[in-house]
Amino acid sequence: MGIEKTMSQMPKKKQISRFMWLLILLSCAIFFLDYDERVLPYNSTILAFSYKYGFISRGLAGTIYQWIDHILPVNMIDYAMVLRFTLIVTLVFYVLFFAFCYQCMKRCQEEYLGRFLYLILFYAVFVVSMFAYKRNFGRLDLYLMALTVIGTMCLIAKKAEWLIVPLSMISVMYHQGYVFMFYNILLALLVYRILSEKEKKARIYYGVILLVSLIGCSALFLWFEFFSHTDGARYVDEIIANAKAMTKPFNGMTYHDTLIDHEILGIDLSDVEYPYRVMNWIEIPFFIAIISPYIVLAVKLFRRILARAQGKTERLKYGFLAIAAGTLLPLFLMKCDYARWVFALISYYCMIFLALVAMGDRIVAEELTGIFTEIKEKYPFAILLLLLPALLTPFWDVHINGLLRGISNPINETFLNLW
Repeated sequence: MGIEKTMSQMPKKKQISRFMWLLILLSCAIFFLDYDERVLPYNSTILAFSYKYGFISRGLAGTIYQWIDHILPVNMIDYAMVLRFTLIVTLVFYVLFFAFCYQCMKRCQEEYLGRFLYLILFYAVFVVSMFAYKRNFGRLDLYLMALTVIGTMCLIAKKAEWLIVPLSMISVMYHQGYVFMFYNILLALLVYRILSEKEKKARIYYGVILLVSLIGCSALFLWFEFFSHTDGARYVDEIIANAKAMTKPFNGMTYHDTLIDHEILGIDLSDVEYPYRVMNWIEIPFFIAIISPYIVLAVKLFRRILARAQGKTERLKYGFLAIAAGTLLPLFLMKCDYARWVFALISYYCMIFLALVAMGDRIVAEELTGIFTEIKEKYPFAILLLLLPALLTPFWDVHINGLLRGISNPINETFLNLW
């Protein structure tokens, strides 16, 4: 409410400038609140992986890091350098994310800008806190998110969209889970472009990008998931030695052994992960209850958008956008780390709405504005929902956030053995 009231009389350019400063200052405050000046063993161990051992799973980050070690006159195989490198990469990502927000605001029509800022503010709290907190500081999800943001910016600007092919495949080389986590954003926006374009040539162009990207990502996923672990025992000792040199001990852990067991040796960790999945199952109802206002708003918004869709093609276009986040379902069913999947789910819908408004989709812009207007007029204090992310962040690795961890842990300790 305050944002809009303060800025509504300003020219659009000045509104954007003022809001960007507000966003940066708020993000700095969130960062310093959450930043623990620590890279945990999981996120440092991954940098010991490298393609010098073959085309191994999650090997790209370590390959780049060790290449930097090779060309710089300093020893990067050291925890202090890992911390500095991670901090630099994280800050560069924030700059990229702010550039994306700026692009969306600049392309948003002025009549919708006031309400549009609320969505950006809401999402920025999640993004900044997610990657500042120690559980995810340096996690590969940062790289996946960065490459997805670049691809989305290309689609918004209608420039170099072909980059989506290498960007998506590089993302799978960072982490094969990308095909379920963030790839749905680019997939949905490509389908949107295909179904929106009038010219056949443009539809074919986006269709080819989608097809080549999908085939490439699927092939890489199958390789890393099933075939890249066959020779791991031969070089695992060297990886462990490097991981120890780059890791600061945490809770008695000198490197992340289960990460190496799974990705290098190909050991099935289902039994190890099961107790954590149970914790997530117990915790997720609490999270759904807390975030239920957003679920109601999202359902209401898509119902209105679909009601205004003209013809089968447009209904298919918006219908696909509504359900494409379903690629995350296998992760919820088979993996732990629910915080990461929840963040990816929130990211999907926020990125999609930001991109569509920036692309000039009038139906989405009008209905999004209408939702915010209704909230403001009927429930003046409901705008405080924008502060809710502060309670839901920082995210944890296995647990969704610190507040819910305090609620769910006693239940876990009491009922875990009953499962």
